Amino acid sequence: MRIYYYLKNWAIKNLLKNTQRLSIRWKIFFSFLLIFLILMLSTNLLILNYQRKSLKNQININLSVALDNLSKEVIDNLIFFDPLAIDEKISLAMSNPGMEYIMVTDRNGRVIGHSIKSHLGNLLEPDFRKWQKTDSEGILHINLPIGIGDSFFGILRAGISEDKIALYIEENIKDLKNYIYIISFLSFCLTVILSFMLSRTLIKPLQRLKDKMLSIQTDKLELCENPTNVLCKDVFKCEKTDCPAYGKERCWFIKKAEENCKEFHKTDCKNCEVYRSSCGDEIGYLIETFNEMIIKLKHSIEELDKTTKEKLKLEKSSAIAEMAMIVAHEIKNPLNAIKASTSYLKANFQGEVLKEFLTIIDRETERLNELITSFLSYARPLPIKYERGNINNIIKDVIKLVETEIKEGEKILSTELDTSIPEFYFDHHQLKQAILNLLVNAIDATTKGDIISIKTEKADGKVKIIIRDSGSGIPEELIDKIFEPFFTTKTTGSGLGLACVDRIIKDHQGNIVVKSRLNEGTEFTVELPLREE
Repeated sequence: MRIYYYLKNWAIKNLLKNTQRLSIRWKIFFSFLLIFLILMLSTNLLILNYQRKSLKNQININLSVALDNLSKEVIDNLIFFDPLAIDEKISLAMSNPGMEYIMVTDRNGRVIGHSIKSHLGNLLEPDFRKWQKTDSEGILHINLPIGIGDSFFGILRAGISEDKIALYIEENIKDLKNYIYIISFLSFCLTVILSFMLSRTLIKPLQRLKDKMLSIQTDKLELCENPTNVLCKDVFKCEKTDCPAYGKERCWFIKKAEENCKEFHKTDCKNCEVYRSSCGDEIGYLIETFNEMIIKLKHSIEELDKTTKEKLKLEKSSAIAEMAMIVAHEIKNPLNAIKASTSYLKANFQGEVLKEFLTIIDRETERLNELITSFLSYARPLPIKYERGNINNIIKDVIKLVETEIKEGEKILSTELDTSIPEFYFDHHQLKQAILNLLVNAIDATTKGDIISIKTEKADGKVKIIIRDSGSGIPEELIDKIFEPFFTTKTTGSGLGLACVDRIIKDHQGNIVVKSRLNEGTEFTVELPLREE
């Protein structure tokens, strides 16, 4: 041990002594390389750890949702004893990464569904508590009671393997690792080249870059300042004020500006005088490469957040739909009984006052039945049935349904249908319902003399349906909420009209965009893919 420590101290002393003999250029070179390697390693670890954490959280959420959904879906199969359906649902849930096993027992503890067939028929002690625990092998065991309210029909028990989840995550980030290794290697090669050209004047920009890279570890994705940045309008003496890059720094990050440069100046951004002047030397190029990496990383994180929010939105809609279905079923039978009783009283008893109140009860019961029907329609959507057809004919059919109401309201209907749109495949019934809902909204939002216009056009391999009105418009703070289930600003209605429209369009792999200004009108643009089969 003494010899080891002696050799170690001797090596360190000689390394420091030899370092002191180096010129300042070599000191900067090796110092820069060391800092770069440390920061690049930290950045890579941060990105990989962030990706691992995101994937793990996503997997855990998916597993939780899958098990909760399974515990609800097998209720009917337990009641009517359908082990084949239970086995099918278990097989589907087992496709989630990390699942070790899933089993379903009846209320007596007998296993009637298991991912491992040899365990079928085993008898367990019934335990209708919700719990989870981890065994010595790292398997998380989850116990979920299956039932409604205080009535239990069985138990769902599942095992989740942390080792399998970790293996799945490592498989999924393999490409990301390779990409990081390649970028790290290329960046390292670039750093070696640039380091030979460093001088005392480059120490300040290097320090600035170092500080920004260190801030990545604290999740601060900030651009590195570059005092040598110039504006494209100054370099080219440009007076094109409508250009998106006019008067802005780093025009090469603006896609439209890049296209303008290729069109007017016949040059690529990375070969442009503005880019070269802004970068100046190699360190300037490194700073802008870093900034480009930060922008791309921000974009990737924003896309991940967007995807996560969309998933949460779908989960929320699913939960609301399930609740709506349960409530609708519970209310429908009493309403039918009330309606039948009202009809009986009308037929067997006389009296103007009685008849008036029974008419009110009958009318309101009918209105509640319509609301319940819309709830059930939203909660149990029909599958898409693709049929070849002409979208303009569908719109004409819908117009016939609302034409009388528009004329009676003394409103103006304008149509501009593109006859060049070919026939394509879509669900005629559901798309007709979506367009009808949008037209009804436009009718409700307009008054005498207002204009409602419908336009179709073909663009970029898609069909656009544009429904515009000059009505009351939507407040800006409510635009993001209008497609949420049960959200409405009307005194009547279920608040499911636009939610159904959004679901139908999304089921067609399409998109819907809304633009609106208060007291100026609203425009809905529906984009549908041209499915040829």
